[in-house]
Amino acid sequence: MRLIFSIFFSFLLVWFGGYLWYINKLTSGELTVNEKTDAIVVLTGGQNRLNVAIKLLEDGLAEKLYISGVDEKVTRAELLNLLGSKKELEECCIESGNQAEDTVGNAIETLKWLENNNIKTLRVVTSLEHMPRAMVEFKRFIPKIKFIEHPVGSWRPENINYFSLSQEYSKYIISLLRAKALDQLYNKITSS
Repeated sequence: MRLIFSIFFSFLLVWFGGYLWYINKLTSGELTVNEKTDAIVVLTGGQNRLNVAIKLLEDGLAEKLYISGVDEKVTRAELLNLLGSKKELEECCIESGNQAEDTVGNAIETLKWLENNNIKTLRVVTSLEHMPRAMVEFKRFIPKIKFIEHPVGSWRPENINYFSLSQEYSKYIISLLRAKALDQLYNKITSS
């Protein structure tokens, strides 16, 4: 019984230490606003993400905008109306996908879109707390692209739901472990 308690307590300490590191990572990130990219991808699901992404496109920081994870029920006309973008941008530069249901799906959906376009640099727009996990998945599926992280929101301790943040951190850890395990498996297979 004592061994089980020790293992559990050790696991809890490691998790909590990582959680503090994760919070520090979120509070210390710097935004790269002025560097242009070939395209922008925005992951749906959070407040203001679409507004930030369309503003970046309108400011000329990319040639194209891809919106990943749009609900299947939302028509293109409804989406464009929600964006409130300029007509010329709607026709040439804004595309969307509706197959992604989670962060892994966002990465796969974006990869398929990238294969049809000549994209070498990509700005990823998602919420501040979601960015670390999103980048693990994007780098796993799209390793040869240069990414610029563009988190939406800023760290304000009084507005943070720490329970929700701990859930996002736990998902981030799972994504990291999965990526490492699959990378090791791939290396074993290719070296055989």
